[in-house]
Amino acid sequence: MNIVHIAPNAVFTDGWTYQENLLLKYQMKLGHTVTLLSRNHAFVDGKETEVPCSDEICSGGFRVIRLKKKSPFGDRNINLFSFLDVYALLLELKPDMVFVHGMVSATIFQVAKYKRKVNKNLVIVQDNHMDYNNIETKSSLTGRISALTYRAYYKMNDKYIDRVYGVTPRRREYAIKVYGVPEEKTDVLIMGADDEKIQFDRKAEIRSEIRKKYGIPDDAFLIVTGGKIDRVKNIHLLMKAIEPYESAHLLIFGMVLDDMREEFDALLAANSRISYAGWISGDQVYDYFFAGDLVCFPGLHSVLWEQACAAKVPCLFTYLEGMTHVNNGGNAAFLETVNLENLQKMIGELLFTQRYYEMKRAAESEKTDIYLYSGIAKKSLELLERRA
Repeated sequence: MNIVHIAPNAVFTDGWTYQENLLLKYQMKLGHTVTLLSRNHAFVDGKETEVPCSDEICSGGFRVIRLKKKSPFGDRNINLFSFLDVYALLLELKPDMVFVHGMVSATIFQVAKYKRKVNKNLVIVQDNHMDYNNIETKSSLTGRISALTYRAYYKMNDKYIDRVYGVTPRRREYAIKVYGVPEEKTDVLIMGADDEKIQFDRKAEIRSEIRKKYGIPDDAFLIVTGGKIDRVKNIHLLMKAIEPYESAHLLIFGMVLDDMREEFDALLAANSRISYAGWISGDQVYDYFFAGDLVCFPGLHSVLWEQACAAKVPCLFTYLEGMTHVNNGGNAAFLETVNLENLQKMIGELLFTQRYYEMKRAAESEKTDIYLYSGIAKKSLELLERRA
């Protein structure tokens, strides 16, 4: 089958581990022809950068066509109304299915037009990455205007759209309540990890290598965390929380933002049981998870949560309403309130205790296979396969 993905707002960067990289890669592995239409932006040296429009095969094996966003207002590119001009490409590519990433672009009108005029059997799927933590909040005038506009976009094309996935349960709920998607049209399609990059057969060896690299004892209770390190990720609290536990060590990877640099450096210098790896590649993330006894993210959600679950390591997350999909059968625990006292208490409750070993058994079981993209890709094509 011929599948076209459209990512009007993505910053597609070849080789990264985002959804628009991995979902397409594994749909290719299932034997389909896959093309991505994306805007001409990528991360270069860690910064979002406008890159030339192009047509090429990426490292994942699928075709990527980069397009410049357009606006009905010409050079005044007002994001609320901007779109990718994809109609002529759809005529050329003749897709059996179009997967539109996100519900916040006027591009959906061109996809609906193609279904209406050219291929009435086309399967159109959208997913939603927005929730109540994004700009679209009831307390923001800009947010209310945006939400009403995108709700109108969906409603005007509802009869052409076959399925809307939330990438978390909370984002499925948001699509229903804010954008007005009928509940029966929705489902959850989680983000996850690249099966091929997780070296389960070398887990013990990798664990030993990384601990040795940072001088972390083999019998230490190692907590791993990382990502973009800013104040809302609460990693500074985690750095303080391990202090009372002599057997607890902390390994941090990622980029420290300016607002945290001074405090981060001071906390790092004050505790020899904290190690900082700096920025690591997406492929290395899984290895660092292997090194840990516990992966902890005490801030807001990122795709690293699902990737940690896929690595089959016990996890500790902030409790966020509608985000409990990262606990499947007991592999994860949650912090109801994130503060220093609660973090310290939870570490004590999990430091090689019976509760911890129960989490470990669940994490290492088949229950966490759901976080692998091989399975996620199959689910993403369920409507297409029904029509085949």
